[in-house]
Amino acid sequence: MTAPDARPSAQSSPRRRSGGFPRARTSRLLAVVGEVLAQTCSLVVPRHCPCGTEGVWLCRSCRALLQSPPLRVESVCDALQELSAARVREEGPRAPAGVDHEPVLPVHALGEYAGPLQCIVLAWKNGGMSHLVRHLAPALVPAVAEIRAAAVPAEDSAAPQPPPVLVPVPSRLSARLRRGEDHVHELVRELEAQGAGRALALPAMPSSAQEGKGARQRRHRRILLLPTPSPGVRGPGRGAAPRPPAVIVDDVVTTGSTLRGMHEALTAAGWEVIGAVVIASARLPVPVGQGRGGTT
Repeated sequence: MTAPDARPSAQSSPRRRSGGFPRARTSRLLAVVGEVLAQTCSLVVPRHCPCGTEGVWLCRSCRALLQSPPLRVESVCDALQELSAARVREEGPRAPAGVDHEPVLPVHALGEYAGPLQCIVLAWKNGGMSHLVRHLAPALVPAVAEIRAAAVPAEDSAAPQPPPVLVPVPSRLSARLRRGEDHVHELVRELEAQGAGRALALPAMPSSAQEGKGARQRRHRRILLLPTPSPGVRGPGRGAAPRPPAVIVDDVVTTGSTLRGMHEALTAAGWEVIGAVVIASARLPVPVGQGRGGTT
């Protein structure tokens, strides 16, 4: 009789069954090799978070900051306010009068332009850390979704809605040359990659710079929108398909003059602007029930 083969079969060998090393071991090996390469490269280009934490491009606290829900900030943007009503009391001619304002458009921001968020914006905008756009864009996606949902009438909420176009605020040529890129345009392109909408960089230019100006001087900024048609977008007219709504994208809002100038330029060109999203706002609204000196 022939002795039975004592060698283990192919089915009893886990290494042969998987065709090599197990996946878990391969993943751990790749992670170790990646960390070794990252630490080696950090000797030439040190890794550090904009807040100062070393060893990472973005620390956990800054990641958590970008994951916070967006805030409505249009109420603290003076240039976005329009007079809606005026009230005069009947007690006498010297009685105080009251006025009501309504914002031109809703504006959503991730937080106040201070502390770690300011460091992130400056590092991305002027510090050469363009890779931060991969973290900033996903943080703005919920803000775009909220603006889009609020602009849909209740009777049309069940119908499919076209994605909005994302229009970046234009930068001056000197600023683009100094930074080496149009950072807001890159932010819009990353938002498009995240599925927030369709990027649409319209040919436009600001009428003046904002650096070094006070709040009063910032209120009178104008955006010049060149009348060059964009590919794939038809203007208003007989037989033309309606344009999708537009959302303005910028990095920081102070008085809101740039957003208002962009809103006026887009509206004059036939676009319906439903809102704006920014990374940070120079001021935040005071919570209800609190004054400047504390609880009222």
